[in-house]
Amino acid sequence: MVHHVDKALTYRQAARRVRRSVRTLKRWRRNGMPMEWQDGHLVVEESVLLAWWRDRMSADPVHQQRIRRMGSGV
Repeated sequence: MVHHVDKALTYRQAARRVRRSVRTLKRWRRNGMPMEWQDGHLVVEESVLLAWWRDRMSADPVHQQRIRRMGSGV
């Protein structure tokens, strides 16, 4: 049995991973995204980051409009 170990990402790495700014990641943390201290840095597990990002995208009207346009072939 293989256990998948999540990658811990710093603010900068996490921002790059989801193509958002560090400022956005800090706002997500203030709004409840779980992060922890590791070696003197705040880090977020990659799976937590991606789940948080998916939730934000599903609630984003601009993103939803893009999806609808892509689905309609426009």
